[in-house]
Amino acid sequence: MVKMTISQDAMNFLKNRSYDKHEIILIVDGGGGDYSIEGGSCNIGMDYSLISLDTMKHDSRYSVKIENNAGFKIYTSDYDLAFLGDNLILDIHDTTLRLRNDSGILTGAVKIAKASFLAKRAKEGIIGSKNC
Repeated sequence: MVKMTISQDAMNFLKNRSYDKHEIILIVDGGGGDYSIEGGSCNIGMDYSLISLDTMKHDSRYSVKIENNAGFKIYTSDYDLAFLGDNLILDIHDTTLRLRNDSGILTGAVKIAKASFLAKRAKEGIIGSKNC
């Protein structure tokens, strides 16, 4: 079972943006795909994103539940799990979300987005077209 501890500041940050209202997926960004903010594959394993599934109830490609102390419905995929490691911690450092695990800091700048926004931007051709 994957576990994540979310600090009170990070909980407030996400709740203030309504991320507690829908399922959330945690992805390793930079690999392209439907929810990629970055697109391309330049930074695979270095960028992480939390995506609010505000336009759907569940995406079966992300079936690994991440247990957490905030009660958020957070999921990831088996693929993304390989990058995440054990005992995740999501907190705020300075003014950004930071993701850590037992090995150390995964990223000091977790990106957030709503699925509806990403779909709109993809239709406009603004994201998802980066190549390395």
